[in-house]
Amino acid sequence: MDHIKAVPTPIEIVVDSIADGYSSLLQRLCECARLRREYSSDLELASVADAVMRALSEGSSISVGPVKVEMRRKLLGKSMKVELWGKEVSPDELLAKISQARSRAAWLQSDCSDQAVMEPVYASNDREAIEFAMRNLAELAKICDGATPNLDLSNLPEYVVAGIKRGLEKYINKK
Repeated sequence: MDHIKAVPTPIEIVVDSIADGYSSLLQRLCECARLRREYSSDLELASVADAVMRALSEGSSISVGPVKVEMRRKLLGKSMKVELWGKEVSPDELLAKISQARSRAAWLQSDCSDQAVMEPVYASNDREAIEFAMRNLAELAKICDGATPNLDLSNLPEYVVAGIKRGLEKYINKK
């Protein structure tokens, strides 16, 4: 005998849409957290890149973040000693690392912006689900570290609460 599959109600469709959105949001949020940890040294270098570049162009010494540039006066000009994370490197190597770090930082900033992370929840087209996610991104991110978020779902409609809970469960069960 053929089994007839029940047609989902409009509320079930909305709950599933919210659940899918929250599950995908958590997946992106946790992936971005992992990438920020993995590329933390690039992010640190990118954050001091402008100051380092200015010092190099002006020929002045600087010690900032992981970079130390020491200018030494010699009889016939200047010499430069450059260290990156305590290891001596050439100025060209430093510039290449800075370029790589800036590119990676820009990529992370774009792909891991709140707007990009929220994209799956926007697809649900539910204003309350979207606003709740926006207000609680930091709290939701606790799931990435295995902690339980402290979410106040009391002022939300039941279908939104059901969608959020189902999305969290879906993400946790996928991990």
